[in-house]
Amino acid sequence: MKKIVISNDDGGLLAEVLPDYGGMLTRLNYHGKDVIFFDEDMLHKSNVLAGGCPVLFPFPSRTKNDTYTLNGKAYTMPFHGLVKCSSFGVVETKKNSTTLYITNNEASQSENYPFDFRLEVTYTLKNDTVEFLAAIANRSSEPMPHYFGWHHYFTASDKAEFQLDTDMGRYVNYLDGKEYENNIPLDLTREGDYVFYEKTGNKTEIINKADGYHATIETDNSYESLVVCTLFDGRVTAEPWLGLPDSINTGKYVKWIKPGSRETYSLRIELSDLL
Repeated sequence: MKKIVISNDDGGLLAEVLPDYGGMLTRLNYHGKDVIFFDEDMLHKSNVLAGGCPVLFPFPSRTKNDTYTLNGKAYTMPFHGLVKCSSFGVVETKKNSTTLYITNNEASQSENYPFDFRLEVTYTLKNDTVEFLAAIANRSSEPMPHYFGWHHYFTASDKAEFQLDTDMGRYVNYLDGKEYENNIPLDLTREGDYVFYEKTGNKTEIINKADGYHATIETDNSYESLVVCTLFDGRVTAEPWLGLPDSINTGKYVKWIKPGSRETYSLRIELSDLL
């Protein structure tokens, strides 16, 4: 298994990336603490369920009935998109960063996503911060819809000691379909699959007393939602997405890239110790 290991200058922040498994960052260790949950034994069964930070492109979650229509033609779309289980090529690796890429293939263009794209992801460690950058190029002759996302699994050995606060006004729990105002702390010990939206800012703060770290996620203005899932032991997801589940069919928050153009999306996670 090919692994790329990068670190910051003093070695206090380490990350591991797997190009052959969706190009995802799988480990993030800060001063000896595993901030990102990863179970390597699960990797061959399911990239997404193994943990890490899977890459979700072009559409996170599911489309209705796993289908959508563009220009009168119906296409299928796998859960969480096309690239989460694909092999990425390596553009460049330095001590503190690596850039990977993937392009669409002919079969996928016919059945799933009729665009010639190039997706690059770059992971960079600086001081106490890990930066995630996605650059998406549309090499087709038609505008290209997408709403990119990341699927970060944060280590949570005791969810009663895990606090999360995000700059979003509302959320829906997809387990029961009920919507709520985001005005009281979320009980992360209860099972839930929450989609936060109506953003009021670009930050999400995590305080994990049990595992001894504090994390602040800050996105650029393109991100419109945050998904928080508590269904799995030992972890809580905090997933910044550009859109919502099934946005391609509802039309809400879909991003478009002009032919021959390129868009970039960035976020950073700043870490500190809890003493």
